[in-house]
Amino acid sequence: MSGKFWGFLDTASRYRLLVSGHGKPHLMETANRIINSAESSREKSSLIDLGVDLFLAAWESSPLDGQLASNLLAINKQLSFLPQPLVETMSLIATNSAIPENLGYLQRLLAKDDKEKLLDYLSKQTEREPENLFWLSHLLDLAFFLGRHEVASAALARDWPTSMNMVLNKYAGDIAFCSADYEQAEAVYSDTSDGALILGENLLRLAESVDRMGRRDEALILWRDRMTARPWQVNTWFKVYDCLLGGEGANLLNGQVAICLYSFNKADDFDATMKSLADSPLDNVHVFALDNGSSDHTPEVMTRWKDQLGERFTHIGLPVNVGAPAARNWLKNMNELKLYDYVAYLDDDASVPSDWQAHFSAAVESYPDAGVWGCKVVNEDQQEVIQHADLHLRETPAEFEDALRGFEFAYLDPYNQDLDYGQFDYCRPCVSVTGCFHLFRQETLSHSGDFDLRYSPTQYDDLDHDLMLATAGKTAVYQGKLKVQHKRKSGSAIILSRAARGGGAGNVLKLESKYEAREISDIIARDIERLETDFTEKALKVGNVMKEFDS
Repeated sequence: MSGKFWGFLDTASRYRLLVSGHGKPHLMETANRIINSAESSREKSSLIDLGVDLFLAAWESSPLDGQLASNLLAINKQLSFLPQPLVETMSLIATNSAIPENLGYLQRLLAKDDKEKLLDYLSKQTEREPENLFWLSHLLDLAFFLGRHEVASAALARDWPTSMNMVLNKYAGDIAFCSADYEQAEAVYSDTSDGALILGENLLRLAESVDRMGRRDEALILWRDRMTARPWQVNTWFKVYDCLLGGEGANLLNGQVAICLYSFNKADDFDATMKSLADSPLDNVHVFALDNGSSDHTPEVMTRWKDQLGERFTHIGLPVNVGAPAARNWLKNMNELKLYDYVAYLDDDASVPSDWQAHFSAAVESYPDAGVWGCKVVNEDQQEVIQHADLHLRETPAEFEDALRGFEFAYLDPYNQDLDYGQFDYCRPCVSVTGCFHLFRQETLSHSGDFDLRYSPTQYDDLDHDLMLATAGKTAVYQGKLKVQHKRKSGSAIILSRAARGGGAGNVLKLESKYEAREISDIIARDIERLETDFTEKALKVGNVMKEFDS
């Protein structure tokens, strides 16, 4: 990594920076680790500067956070690192933000995860206490997550002093960006009228807006400046590498591909999935569709697709629902699959882009020895909400002891902490990818062991399979340029039934009981080594190309 602090970071801090330079909670946790480690380091000053910059980036992602603004102002009294316009803005926010004394009802709504009721409550509290930006900050965060831009716009429509323009530009630009109005986003993000500064996060979103309008040279200048200003923000380096040096991939994978789907009582969803698949080149593709004992019109839909695709479609009907792991294994162990070079599993409620093979082809070409290749999954009705990107395990606390569990399952999830502004559009190794759409070499899949039936009827069987590959030394590879839309919202975006929550918790316990702490530590250690090697090689190449670009 470019940056003199890199060699002095402890392993845990380095790991977190390698995972992502985005996500407010992720940045705050990493900043705290770095600053706490600075006391015992000979590079105390450099590490403190780095930690403070991470805090600043965290604030930029949610600039109405009064507590974070107060903390930065306190640090600024000692270090004097903030420009005066930013001090004025943060002071206004900090002065007008107060944590309410009674948060009981808010906490109960958060526990229930009823987001619409929560949105209504926050809207009313913002109207009742407009002078307290605590409510507005939380309202805006939730409104953007739900795609309720009209709520955000209405809440921001008040008289503001000019010192708030840089914050207003952040939110107005985000609304335009998420509405795919990149011309308007560019105008707002780049606004410096009345002395407004452009926040670092806004500069990255400005670059993305410009790039999406086909002006890559301008975007590269902005990205280069951000890599100079924040060399620790690894996402920018990865993105620029893929823009400049990442292979586009052949239109088709080099070999025959078996697409495996299994479905239970989701006939219309399955039909939509097949329509998206049929809109892509299928010259080298055969679809194997397993009807998991459906009682709706799934059999008729599958028959219709058999008529349409002919020999490229195989319909397997089961009398009962055997669950996801068994369905995966049924398909995996069919003799017919041995005729194919690649096997991909696709969820029955997902929509793939027409160029999915080209993206997988690029990932396979870049990382030919991977155990599995995966994609980025987003909500179908709000594509800026990421359900899954590249998964990296969180270390189990050293004091963890449990007679039943071998480790404590947790992962670093910066992709769930912000909306998608292109910061996860890269291809690189990870520990696990989503089972919504993932690709295996047939030989690897056949020798990797079956999906574990203990996770029936569903949930975590795909993650467990990736961990099985990881214990054998194989890596997963995430292809962020392949964006798959998923009808079923992620668990954080829906209200799960008690039975579903219980089943998920039970499967987590099974996962934690299956692996020893030593195995998980080894997986994380290999992940850190791969991330560091991958980033170092790419950063060096990007640096060399950018020198040529400057000349």
